[in-house]
Amino acid sequence: MLIRIQQELLKTSYVIFRLPWPARSPDVSPVEHEWDQLKRQMPSCHSVHDLELAVQDLWVHLPQDNIRCLINSMPDRVVACIAAGGGPTRY
Repeated sequence: MLIRIQQELLKTSYVIFRLPWPARSPDVSPVEHEWDQLKRQMPSCHSVHDLELAVQDLWVHLPQDNIRCLINSMPDRVVACIAAGGGPTRY
């Protein structure tokens, strides 16, 4: 259900450009980990409006310490990614 709502949101009033992403590309972005945490807390939504309100509320209440830790871990993420030759890491 959430996937369908997300796809509907992308088709509607927002202009979002999707960039091509190479296969097996390592993802070391701390933003992706924060989105993962948000998804785990996401309540059930039955409309695009409900989804938008839920995301905004969760985003406003993100613990800043978590974000700081993710940003501070970037050097270690890059080193681990290089050591793994672009493959999976513990992050």
